[in-house]
Amino acid sequence: MAGKVKRPLRAAVAAVVVTAAFAAWAGIGWYRTANSETLTYGTARDEALSSGRQLVALLCTLDYHQLDQGLAQWLDASTGPLHDRLAHTDEATKKTLTQDATVSTGKVLDAALSELDEHAGTAKLLASVEITALKEGVAPATKRNRFAAGLTRTDGGWKLSALDELPVGAR
Repeated sequence: MAGKVKRPLRAAVAAVVVTAAFAAWAGIGWYRTANSETLTYGTARDEALSSGRQLVALLCTLDYHQLDQGLAQWLDASTGPLHDRLAHTDEATKKTLTQDATVSTGKVLDAALSELDEHAGTAKLLASVEITALKEGVAPATKRNRFAAGLTRTDGGWKLSALDELPVGAR
């Protein structure tokens, strides 16, 4: 009878040891994967691309009814030289935008990162954007533009540091 009791006990101990070994192996594998450079680079790439798409669309959108709010959003979405340029929007430009009486809406059709320096916190984005301009009494006008955008990671997330329209024939 003593031999019969030892077998289930040995089997239970063996099962616990095998389970603990598997848990340790799985935990180490999970930790390595979660902290791998490939995963963190991929996460940074996805965040930069997603933010870049949203920021480019935002800077291609402006409603003359809410001009000051739109310009404030542009400033919040930008940094560096682009932010400095936008911050110097003068009253004459604001008056022209208001008199033009246009509501422009940008929609990013496609975008891709051409560069990402995760350590420096910079990226370059290429985007194809459809911009629809609505003006009272005129049929909506839609045009497609291509942009090269510079992105910089800040304490507040990714922001646009440059936004340049690319000519149609550019590669």
